[in-house]
Amino acid sequence: MDKKVSAPHLWEIIVALLLLVVVLSIAIGVLNVDTYGPFILVIAFTSVMAMRMGLGWKEIQQAILSSLQSVLQALLILIMVGMVISTWIQGGIVPSLIYYGLRMIHPNIFLVTIFLVCSICAVATGSSWTIIGTLGIAAIGISQGIGIPVYITAGIVVSAAYFGDKLSPLSDTPNLHCAIVGVNLFENFKNVLRNTLPSYFIALILCVVVGLCYQTENGGSLSEIQLMTETLAENFVISPWLILPVLSVFAVILLKIPAKSGILFMAFIGAFCGIFVQGETIAEVMKTAYSGFVGNTEVEMVNSLLSRGGILSMMPTVLLIFCAVSYGGVLEVSGILQFFLERMMRFVKKDETLITLTVISCVVVNLFAMDNYVTAVICGNMFQDAYVERGLSPLNLTRCLAESASVVSPLIPWNTCGIVVFGMLGISPLQYGPYAFLCWLAPIMVILLSHWKIGLVYLEK
Repeated sequence: MDKKVSAPHLWEIIVALLLLVVVLSIAIGVLNVDTYGPFILVIAFTSVMAMRMGLGWKEIQQAILSSLQSVLQALLILIMVGMVISTWIQGGIVPSLIYYGLRMIHPNIFLVTIFLVCSICAVATGSSWTIIGTLGIAAIGISQGIGIPVYITAGIVVSAAYFGDKLSPLSDTPNLHCAIVGVNLFENFKNVLRNTLPSYFIALILCVVVGLCYQTENGGSLSEIQLMTETLAENFVISPWLILPVLSVFAVILLKIPAKSGILFMAFIGAFCGIFVQGETIAEVMKTAYSGFVGNTEVEMVNSLLSRGGILSMMPTVLLIFCAVSYGGVLEVSGILQFFLERMMRFVKKDETLITLTVISCVVVNLFAMDNYVTAVICGNMFQDAYVERGLSPLNLTRCLAESASVVSPLIPWNTCGIVVFGMLGISPLQYGPYAFLCWLAPIMVILLSHWKIGLVYLEK
């Protein structure tokens, strides 16, 4: 006779979700440790709660294995992305993008150019924190020299960096979102790009308006930018032709090439440039693809900017996805998410209401969970089935995660992103927040566009 499984009580739902938030908040904010161990602890406690409801360990284990199986292809893509990052740096593609981007900077249109440059470089490197910790620091020094308040520059750098982070195939953030929700990586980029362009152009106009208030004839000190460009030119073959491989990203999207094949093609292009343009050996390229590129210049800022990538660099994110998806499997089989979602869905009568509820939930969870990855895990698992039931493509959910769970996090002083930015730039999110235009424009635009029936993607019947 099968054991009867009881529905979760309200207190069990509250305990399960609070347990995740409290344990990970203490791990991140107080103990300053990696989230994997605490995450496993949360999974164990939640599994015990599920067994108290009447579920057996075999059922829980099967739910975890089924969840992991659903993201194996996404994890394979993530590992290959690590190869693309390292080979594109070694091949001079990323250095060329950064070099020509830095050459665009001009003091009299400083805020606009730094916004554009940081956006381009963030897409090229796939790391918002790397851009903030390198180009951001350089931009702060320049703004001091030309008389622009540093908190304005910091806000513009942060918003541009997070724009690039959510739209780069080299970033772990969109890979995590796609793995949780189960959508194609390049289809996700196409959808997010189409819907984020309005907020990007509004932010660009705001940069122009603010920049006009601080126009100066003083050229200021561009020595740090000049040092970086000279260092890049000394250590890499820099050429406009090396920017052309970036078009392969758009070709993969437009031609609808399968994600794994497209990413392998991008990695091959990087390896080709490394061997035939930069003069690296095949053995060096293979080693870099596995362990990542390590900058070896005399300028530490350049080394910090370029030392990344490789298969090994993706292992922490792979482990995080394993933990997140396993936790989602336990929540699903226990009925905790379903119970919670059913009560929330009573207020959802329209598609745009679901979008609004998702965005608000992401912002609220970000306030308590202290980490945008944790927010993506909770909200992604919570709303995934609700979108399908309403005939909405999961691409709408990944867009909400990108435009709220991801970009809002640096505006929160106690969130890991806000803490890291403060540590690197020495400027509080409360100061730079109003000028991080894209970070607060993005969630507003998602809600407005959904109410105007713009950008919603529906499932085929």
